Amino acid sequence: MAKNCENKFLINHKGTEQTQRSISAMLPENLKLNDFSTEDWMKFAYNFASEVNYFSVENATVPSGNWESFLIEKDKIKSFLSEAENSNNLSPHLTLFVCFLKLLEISNSHFNTLTKRHLDFYYNEILQIDKKAPVADSVHLIFELAKNFSTSKVDEHTLLEAGKDTFGKRIQYTTDKEVVVNKVQVAALKSVYHHRKANNLNPDEFNGLFAAPVVNSADGNGEPFKNDTSNWLPFGYPFHFRPELPLQTPNLGFSIAAPTLNLAEGKRIVQVIFNLEKSIPVFNIPQLIDCFDIFATGEKGWLGPFKISASVNGFASSVGNKTIQLCLKIDKTEEAIIPYNKEIHKENFETQQPVFRFLLKTKLPEFNIGYQLYTELLQKKVKNATVKVSVSEAENLQLKNDFGTLAANKPFFPFGTQPMERSAFYIDYPEMFSKKWNTVSLHASWLNTPSDFKQHYIAYRKDDSNFNLSPNLYFQTLYFNFNTVTKKYAKPAGLTFNPTSSPSNLYVTGNDYFKAKVSVENNENLVTVNGAFPLFTKNGELFESNLSINNANYTTGKNGPIKLSLNQSFLHALFPKVYALALSTEEDTVLPNEPYTPIIEKIELSYTASQEVEFGVSQTANLEKIQLFHEHPFGQAQNSETLLPTYCVGGELYIGLENTEALQQVQLLFQLLEGTENPLAEPFSSSEKISWSVLSNNSWMELTSDYLLGNTTDNFLKTGIVTITIPREATENNTLLPSGMVWLRAKSPKSFDAVCRFINVHAQVITATFVNNGNELSHLNNGLPAETISKLTERDSAIKSVLQPYNSFGGKPEESDESYYRRVSERIRHRDRAISLWDYEHLILEKFPEVYKVKCLNHTKDNDFHAPGNVAIVVIPDIKNNNAFDIFQPRLSTAKRNEIQNYINELNTFFVSAEIINPDYEEVEVTLGVKFNTGFDENFYTKQVEEDIKKYLSPWAYSETSVLNFGVAFHKNKLISYLENRPYVDFLDDVSVKHRTSETSAYIEKTNVIPSSPKAILVSAKKHFITAVQSKCSEQTPKKPTVCLP
Repeated sequence: MAKNCENKFLINHKGTEQTQRSISAMLPENLKLNDFSTEDWMKFAYNFASEVNYFSVENATVPSGNWESFLIEKDKIKSFLSEAENSNNLSPHLTLFVCFLKLLEISNSHFNTLTKRHLDFYYNEILQIDKKAPVADSVHLIFELAKNFSTSKVDEHTLLEAGKDTFGKRIQYTTDKEVVVNKVQVAALKSVYHHRKANNLNPDEFNGLFAAPVVNSADGNGEPFKNDTSNWLPFGYPFHFRPELPLQTPNLGFSIAAPTLNLAEGKRIVQVIFNLEKSIPVFNIPQLIDCFDIFATGEKGWLGPFKISASVNGFASSVGNKTIQLCLKIDKTEEAIIPYNKEIHKENFETQQPVFRFLLKTKLPEFNIGYQLYTELLQKKVKNATVKVSVSEAENLQLKNDFGTLAANKPFFPFGTQPMERSAFYIDYPEMFSKKWNTVSLHASWLNTPSDFKQHYIAYRKDDSNFNLSPNLYFQTLYFNFNTVTKKYAKPAGLTFNPTSSPSNLYVTGNDYFKAKVSVENNENLVTVNGAFPLFTKNGELFESNLSINNANYTTGKNGPIKLSLNQSFLHALFPKVYALALSTEEDTVLPNEPYTPIIEKIELSYTASQEVEFGVSQTANLEKIQLFHEHPFGQAQNSETLLPTYCVGGELYIGLENTEALQQVQLLFQLLEGTENPLAEPFSSSEKISWSVLSNNSWMELTSDYLLGNTTDNFLKTGIVTITIPREATENNTLLPSGMVWLRAKSPKSFDAVCRFINVHAQVITATFVNNGNELSHLNNGLPAETISKLTERDSAIKSVLQPYNSFGGKPEESDESYYRRVSERIRHRDRAISLWDYEHLILEKFPEVYKVKCLNHTKDNDFHAPGNVAIVVIPDIKNNNAFDIFQPRLSTAKRNEIQNYINELNTFFVSAEIINPDYEEVEVTLGVKFNTGFDENFYTKQVEEDIKKYLSPWAYSETSVLNFGVAFHKNKLISYLENRPYVDFLDDVSVKHRTSETSAYIEKTNVIPSSPKAILVSAKKHFITAVQSKCSEQTPKKPTVCLP
């Protein structure tokens, strides 16, 4: 049967408000034992006089009259009394009578205090319950030192002046403790926030990282605040929170610096390889191409952005398992890649090597794959790194031969103009030889070569002792065609001579005749690579040389150049003899060809090089040659543990302090807009807190209790002071954040809105408390106004100024009689025990004045309204003159609800479990068309209709006199009537009302909307859909333009 019970009582029960606790009839001053005024007494006397007769001496039985004539008539009493105040002509008996009544008022006033005196006697003397005494207020004061002072001590109980009260007495405050004032100031505030959405209910909510270079600004980038709303979120915020003013996505990634990356020219390919200790999923490279922006140190600044290549000339990119390979190509037209120079490249790299920056785009939804890669690489340690480069078509070589330096940018004679055996040609390329190169290739194009070296040198023969021939016949045989020779000359007697096209005594037997010994200098010793390298290789009509050398474990930095030494001459020494003999023969003798002098038209060098480093082991030399940097949002820092910087889910606030000295104490005031935390955000547990660190040589050092001396901010949920001693290890010359400051970090593991908004952060703050010297205490009601305190009672030459930036806080006047009687009367009724609904509601309202309304639901747990042993208590915060995260749906934070729950469960029985919950706010969404009256701007009043709907559905968000009520239904026809009475509305069309409960994510169209449960309240949706329509009955057809007559 219980399952079929209706919850009419729970629905109809409206709960209790703070204002409903006070019943005026119960106040002693509202119940007077004698409430007669002078006018009332005179009326009474007049009426009584009519009953009092007097008799004559002649007839004692028949009255002669009454005493009315001696008094003022009833309808004239009021005017009589007003005239009597200023008149001196009253009759004596009336004067005496009025004076008596005036004196009687004194007695009546005292008599009427009997109820109050009795109540006070009972509460104070019998029950021994005293009034709450006044609580002194406190202020935060900022001290500024005089110019020539670096520190100054402000003693405990130092007095400060706050003007005078209404009694003319000085209002004074005294410092709570001794503080040493110094020059430390807050110079910068930055933040990074890593957002991870909890569910998929909001399609516009995305994961990601967000950075604010100037977090205390309107847009996080330094934009001034507008409309005096100078409060901000200390850890930043995600995109969906303020899409109209989003924070920037930070530059996260890594940079690598190595001498191998010194690439001056040519077509360049760079590949970086990282081996991880743990595996990651395999990523699709084409999808990652747009996620990386790569920059390199150029001559005029940063070159790029470059993109990674899936594959290029044998180099490939791959990401997955335990390996990350990224390669890119740099065109020949790009500038030289040079070592990092801070003046040119800015940034904060501590290196003298060329730098490549790999910046990963993590902005969602555009670069979802980039964000996935970042999360996969978080805290993944790197075992080793390899840098590989490939350079081709390098032309600016350093060349020389036995006669001097050669210019590589124009044709040159590599072995001189008369190359001889062992003539040398040296090829140097310091960029390559300074690295651990793997292979080198040389490509030379020869100029003015003969088409065939054998034919060109056919006249050059070795001496043959097997036959004897006259000089004349020898040269004729040399230079004439063999057929011609045999026809013209007869064979001498005894001479055996068979002409042939390939005689055995040729010097040059083919194009590969000319060779050179190739060697590489290593540690000042020549190492032969190839003893007989052919200089000329025919390629079409041209001759070229292609030399390849593999590194044979040469000492890095102590090898080179390459030396080519001729194995034979080009017969320049023989040419004069042959030529002279040819000139001494008959006229028809053909002269020998001039020997070819090797001349290179163009020479290019290509090479590959690599460099490795093993992380996690002591290899100082390697670490100096190859450096891995983390790219942070505001700087860089060398780190060889992980590939990417780690930013855990949550936020980090960076506070830059200037003018610091080691072991100085700093008092930081965090002025918060209390109450602006999101009540729906996951709160800090008892073991969770905001952690504090200081930056020391680009590493965060956690502040222990030795340095974190005090913190009254309660995880940034209330205004407070953080007292810190600057450790000796704190450094200013960091690169992770701008140098020149000591940086503190406040790190939160929670959502960006789990803390309150900030108003400002101040240094050199001292707390002072009011000293009651018999003062009038009216200032305790609303606090001492800001900027009231500006000086010390006793002047201190070291203190330049004292500033009170905000109102005082924490003060409470003495408990009023009304509050006292209400508190004690409630205490008598509930006896400090939570048994009935009335007990629960009034106990909470008394203990927690920040709660405006309480509704107790018995036998209720979650959505089960028949749960014996459980009590659900719905609480609504007081939003009047208080901050709220969402004024349309005010809620108490989880921390405050837990505090209330712990309190109330200590006052009920062991058999009942009470749970403190926020109301279920159920949104009502309206869609309609509206026709405006003539003369009203459609754009403006379309927005005005939406605003008026919100006012109608959620009036408490716009008026302090409106309150939130449970059980209020919404009727569509009432909304229509309300809107049609607006002066700008002609009529409405297609009105649709939709309702979304706490159990459903979709809106359901309804005519009448009723809260779905006793703990639900109907509220306006954040967005309504309003469309301006035209009249259906008076649509006008646009007129055609008038045609001008000629």
